[in-house]
Parts: sequence; C-alpha cells; structure tokens
Amino acid sequence: MYRVAIPCLLHSKHCSKVTGIKPRQDHFPDAPKLAEGGLDELRRGKRQQMGVLFIDMRGFTNWSQHKTPQAITEFVIEFRRRVSQVAGATDGIIDKFIGDAAMIVFEKGADARAAARACVSCAERLDREMADWSRTRLAAGGSGVRVGVGLHWGEVFSGVVGDQDRLEYSVFGDTVNTAARLEQMTKTLGVDIVASRNILEQAGLGPEPVGWTALGEVSVRGRTETIAILGWTVA
Repeated sequence: MYRVAIPCLLHSKHCSKVTGIKPRQDHFPDAPKLAEGGLDELRRGKRQQMGVLFIDMRGFTNWSQHKTPQAITEFVIEFRRRVSQVAGATDGIIDKFIGDAAMIVFEKGADARAAARACVSCAERLDREMADWSRTRLAAGGSGVRVGVGLHWGEVFSGVVGDQDRLEYSVFGDTVNTAARLEQMTKTLGVDIVASRNILEQAGLGPEPVGWTALGEVSVRGRTETIAILGWTVA
C-alpha cells in the first residue's frame, strides 16, 4: 500500500526559509481546522472521493549515474518547479514528492466532476509541460525528458498522523495504489499517460475523449477486478 504525506505542517516558517518557497494553505486542505485546534478530528480521518495522479521521470536513474551532484540537484529542482506550477494551476494538492516522482490529489469538494476534470487536465498539461522542457533541453545540447503519468478516481482514506512536533497529511487506499500501477503501465504500453475510464467518465469527458485511445481491460496488481484504461501521448 502506498502512503504519502506532507511534512512540515507545523514548520511552514522553517520550510519557507530553507526552500525559498512560501507554503500554500491549499497544499493542506484542512489547515484551518488544525489552526483552530481540531487535531483530534483530523486524526480520526475520513473517507472521501478523490482523483489521484502519479508522475514519474523515465530513465532518471541511468541519467543521474553520469552527472554531478549539482547537475542532478538543478534538474530535480526544475522538475519539481514545473510540476508544482501545473498542479497549482489545476487546483491539485501535491501530497508528496518522491525523488523524481510526485503524487497529486484532487479532492471532490462540492463538485466531483470538476475535481475529476481538473485531474485529467493536470495530467495532460504535465505531459505538455515536460515535452516543452525536453525540447528546450535538446535545443541547448542537453538530454530529453520523458515522464509517465497515471490517474484514477475513487474512494480514499485521508487524515493527519503524527505527534505535536510533526504532523503528516496522509492518503491511503486502493485508489492510490491503482493510480500508481497505471503510471507504471506507461512503460510497457508505450504511452505517456494511462488513465482509468472511471476518471474520464467522472470528468464528463465520455468513454473515449479526443486525444485518448482505448487500451482495453487490464488486470492491476492488488485488485480482483479488471479495469478499463485509456492512453494519451502528447502530439
């Protein structure tokens, strides 16, 4: 099972000083409750519908073996900057950066269709953003950039864990696991993005939206039922 978390909920001032990035309250949706002393309620957690998206760099391990620490650091910083920019523009919440990968969630709120549509839009925009970055790097004599993206919609458990010194907003569940498995499938299916039909239909985009290709039903490790998926590759 995948478990992700946002660190530094109680240390936003320190994080800002170290990273130079001012933390945003929308990166922790229940921050107002925490500020009002609602820690016990947040620790109880809740089940809710969410869109979950994973993005992972392709070939990063091999590439990094021949690069200086400074080059690797600069590359990862730029990758994360671009991911954060797209996530923010589509109202996504970055739950975790994991090396050269990230997980972004989209809460249902009052409008599930809007949240699912935002998740799909984020996936497409991330793919275009990375393609633009790749062209810029290649034009400058550097190496290209490739990513894989997986996304799914469904129920998750979310809540705050930890003690008074370190609190973490965590998301668990089959939906998280499935989105991660779909991202991994991009490697074998030869596409940039793999999405479940579930999230595309939840977004109101129909069974086969423009630019997406039906890839049939697949078995996903950890699930007893097959899942219908579609693929996308930036033009």
